Amino acid sequence: MKKSLFISLFIFFGLINGSNLLSQSISVKQITSGISNSINNNSSILITGLIGSGISTRYDDRIQESYPGKILSENQAKLGDYWGIGGQFIILGSLKFGSNEFNSTTSAIIGNALCTYGLKFISGRIRPDGSNRRSFPSGHTSSSFLAATIAHDLYGSKVSVPAYLLAGLTGVSRIHDNKHYLSDVIFGASLGIALGRGFSQNTNNKILQKIDDGGIKIKINNFKKDQRIYFFWSL
Repeated sequence: MKKSLFISLFIFFGLINGSNLLSQSISVKQITSGISNSINNNSSILITGLIGSGISTRYDDRIQESYPGKILSENQAKLGDYWGIGGQFIILGSLKFGSNEFNSTTSAIIGNALCTYGLKFISGRIRPDGSNRRSFPSGHTSSSFLAATIAHDLYGSKVSVPAYLLAGLTGVSRIHDNKHYLSDVIFGASLGIALGRGFSQNTNNKILQKIDDGGIKIKINNFKKDQRIYFFWSL
């Protein structure tokens, strides 16, 4: 079911954006630069998440013994699971193919996957259900909070607030499904937020670097009734 949803999202958004031309390629340098920026400029978020995750390990076993399958309804749990994977691609599909925002979001998704699964392999933590050693951190949670953070940068609170609520639901659903501990979810959330902010900051810095001395660039973000205008200039 999840695999078919994943494929359907790619096909759907490919049809929507297929007629547009790619204006800027996505490079390894762009991804590594975004990850580096996320770590350097958002270390407080990662440290806070790590501390919160460490504290919550005291309660991991107790929670998993008491609450799997009892926190959410079946439909709520499924929605959280689907959003954990599909949310980031829904945000990506709302952007013009080849635009700076599209390339930055794509790079952020790839960067998040590399960081999340890299940590999974390094930590080797066994999942609560014992299925494998890929428990820490929660990939569904990091992806959903990445999507919400990017949505906030692109569209403001009218889109990001529901996205963050869905991200929270995703984290709870992973505990409900007995796939992750609370500590996995907490650090997954902080990782997604840090990377979402880091890649957005990295893109904005590159926009500023491309402006000639004395130049000015105006970016108008028009998403339904949430219009925002950004001014970039160089001194």
